[in-house]
Amino acid sequence: MASPDRKPEGGAAEQPRVVIGLDTSFVAREALSLAARLAASVDARLKGVFVEDDNLIALASLPFAREVSFSGDVRELDPERMLRAMKAQAESARRMLARIAAEAHVDWSFDVRRGRPLASLAASASSEDTLVIRAPGETAREVGRAVRAATRETRADVLLVSRGAGLRSSLPAHGPAPRRSTPSLQQFLPGRSVAVVDEGSSAGESCSAFAEALAARFGAAFMRLPARGLGPADIAAAARQSGVGLLVVNADWFGDDDDAGRLSAAAGCPVLLLGREREPRLASEENNQGD
Repeated sequence: MASPDRKPEGGAAEQPRVVIGLDTSFVAREALSLAARLAASVDARLKGVFVEDDNLIALASLPFAREVSFSGDVRELDPERMLRAMKAQAESARRMLARIAAEAHVDWSFDVRRGRPLASLAASASSEDTLVIRAPGETAREVGRAVRAATRETRADVLLVSRGAGLRSSLPAHGPAPRRSTPSLQQFLPGRSVAVVDEGSSAGESCSAFAEALAARFGAAFMRLPARGLGPADIAAAARQSGVGLLVVNADWFGDDDDAGRLSAAAGCPVLLLGREREPRLASEENNQGD
């Protein structure tokens, strides 16, 4: 495998990236495993981003701020001590990224930034990126703003992984396949289908073609969820009832900033939002590799 921070040579097109915000929680490890398998399935690079939260740093600077230890001791918050703790968490996140990327056989890179976690992730996105957003502590409005910035301003894709998204049932029980083999649904989303929101627009048709090609590459069943006259709550209910493992949506379908976060929270599966129209190349590329 190439060096994690290898740069494209000779002006070649940059490899697509799956970009995920990291912390050191158990749920973050599950989301990172899902992101790594997605990167392996579409031959993308995996990039982890650890954001030193400005809000926490500002809070630690307030004279009345206190922290309570597990033993019950109360002491003043120290900004320098908090920064040291954040740096230690960032290093733990980097090691976790390196291990999971190696298991999935994908190239990886790691970055540390300071700011607000969701806004920082969206601000640096490119149109070739897929951002993995896992924001258990954020409101639907905050998630929606990040989704809008990424999908409508930058035209990146976003994979939303909300609490209750069925991550444990979406991950393989065994190790991932080598990088150049095609992950099956049993590895990526065991026993579950790839579904697309069929809303009737030309962008929606492009989204449907891409989702169908993605399902073929996973070796998964593919289904359409008709959306005319329906809203995100209706689609979420249909996805849950059908046992969908990955829901693909044209990002322009949403009416307001809250819709994406609400759909992700209610659908019971990861939701892939496509920020731009694209050719359904996945199936044809896979056929060419088998020739």
